[in-house]
Amino acid sequence: MNKLLIYTILVISLFSCQTVLDNVPVPEIPQKAVVFGSIEEGGTFHTLRVTKSKPIFSNSPSNEFEVIPNAAVTVTSGGNEYVYVFNSASQNYEYRGVIDIISGEASLKVETPTLGTLTSTVSAPAALDGYTLLVDSTERSFEKEYAVQFTLPASSNPAYYRIDGYVAYASDTFSSYSSNEYHTNEDVLDKELKIKTSFYNLSNEDGGSTDLYVRLSSISEDHYTYGKALVGYEPDNPFSEPTPLPNNVEGGLGIFGISRSVVIKLN
Repeated sequence: MNKLLIYTILVISLFSCQTVLDNVPVPEIPQKAVVFGSIEEGGTFHTLRVTKSKPIFSNSPSNEFEVIPNAAVTVTSGGNEYVYVFNSASQNYEYRGVIDIISGEASLKVETPTLGTLTSTVSAPAALDGYTLLVDSTERSFEKEYAVQFTLPASSNPAYYRIDGYVAYASDTFSSYSSNEYHTNEDVLDKELKIKTSFYNLSNEDGGSTDLYVRLSSISEDHYTYGKALVGYEPDNPFSEPTPLPNNVEGGLGIFGISRSVVIKLN
């Protein structure tokens, strides 16, 4: 009898301590415009993506963002203005032609109909001078692996680099996976910097392969920090540590940069 009484008291205590909260207000985070793009100095084709940030609670997949197709996008440098045009097929803003970085920096302005104006001004990174390249390859039945090593001269100033690759097939290009994409000399100032990565080129049914190119780019610190942050960025993983992404855009979110690149054909 005593045991039954104790059990009844415990059950009543548990339910009396439980508090049910209804209609708890969820803090609303204002939606912002997001831009991402980089000018390739000396290049003739430049793209910029403009989207809306996504609320925490959303029914859409996390990798899909609403594009803003009716923004006014311009880049200025040395008094010259370059107007980007929206391409509905690629969902990007594009400028075809050379953007002359006369003053050593460029300014971006994105005017959106409902989310305000975004601006960013960035300086051009140092030019790529005096590098050497070593390439080794391993042939397999279905692919060819290229081990790439760039050696860059010693510098007393911090510098930031990106290595990426792409394959060309007919009139299209496709990104090629890089095992080690972003690099810096911050830990080896005044010493040569050796950066390594690997690329893979799949063979086709006839035993041939597409053309594979490697691109070495000198990039800004903002671009480097953003790229490194993306390596461990897992927004869909509830157990991952929160990773704030870098931002160099006023009035919104995103990254705008300038890169100086060399492109080498590997096969």
